[in-house]
Amino acid sequence: MPVRLDAPQVIVLTDEERDSGVMGDKKLYDAIEAFFTDGLVVVENAIPVELVDKLNERMLKDTEKLLGGGGQVHFNHLNQNAATKGAAAGGNLSQVPPLEKEWLFPEIFANKHGARIVNNILGPKPEVHFCRTNTLLATEERQHVHADLRFEHPQHPFAIAFNTCLIDVGPENGSTELWLGTQNTSLECHRDLGEPMIAEEKLEERRKVRPPIYPRLKKGSIVLRDLRLWHAGMPNPTHETRIMLAIVYWASWYKNGAVIPLPNSLKPTIEALEASANIKYAAEWVPDEGYNYLDIKFSNNFSSTLTPWVWEKIQHVKTVKGY
Repeated sequence: MPVRLDAPQVIVLTDEERDSGVMGDKKLYDAIEAFFTDGLVVVENAIPVELVDKLNERMLKDTEKLLGGGGQVHFNHLNQNAATKGAAAGGNLSQVPPLEKEWLFPEIFANKHGARIVNNILGPKPEVHFCRTNTLLATEERQHVHADLRFEHPQHPFAIAFNTCLIDVGPENGSTELWLGTQNTSLECHRDLGEPMIAEEKLEERRKVRPPIYPRLKKGSIVLRDLRLWHAGMPNPTHETRIMLAIVYWASWYKNGAVIPLPNSLKPTIEALEASANIKYAAEWVPDEGYNYLDIKFSNNFSSTLTPWVWEKIQHVKTVKGY
């Protein structure tokens, strides 16, 4: 009997479902079931590829601009060796997408399929407090396995990352390493307080139960990932930059305090996105004059304002340890 290779569960939409913004009830059921089982689900054919291509072309120009010193540069290395090399090491560049009216496609930034699944899991009107991309440059480096959390948190879903890669992705060009089913673990699996990295002994224990996978994802697919799930960025030995959009939704009751600086002129655009998908963007409205989205500083404060001491404790630990 052939061995079945592990893989994320994929919900495939018809063109009619994609364009109408409404997937069949059974597909919604299966998507939610997959999310709670694996901590992740893929919805294929969720975004028209022509819009993905347009955004990719636009963002590659911004990537060059950032690498040339035209904005705030932050690398998500999570790798001790790469962290000392900066841009020369390549790797995971955290890049802000073009926060301008003509580029905020509703099919991407308020995707109805993703929003419907998230609304059913987190509750009504989930809030976007993080909107950036993981831009994988040519690199031989990989990240340590980590969860996007470094603090005490609820033991059930409270935040979901909406990802979409702007090109086809597979193991050959840096498909993310995923440890399916690890969303229900706790900080006891981390190396230390204030660190997102998972302890080596916990990785080896989990590997015996369910080893990591490196999925192949088609352009136009969306991935919904429980923020607690273990994962790691992988090498990209090709010369093709891989951009993955990362929009993180929080349950409204969680009260994440992070905000996204947006120019006042975008208010009508953002309000239309919110109304179309029953979501909310946590905006900090700023004057248009002098605004440059590439100057937005990176922040990974994913904690709740209801537990402010958690973030303060993490900052203290980071200061003491010098990282």
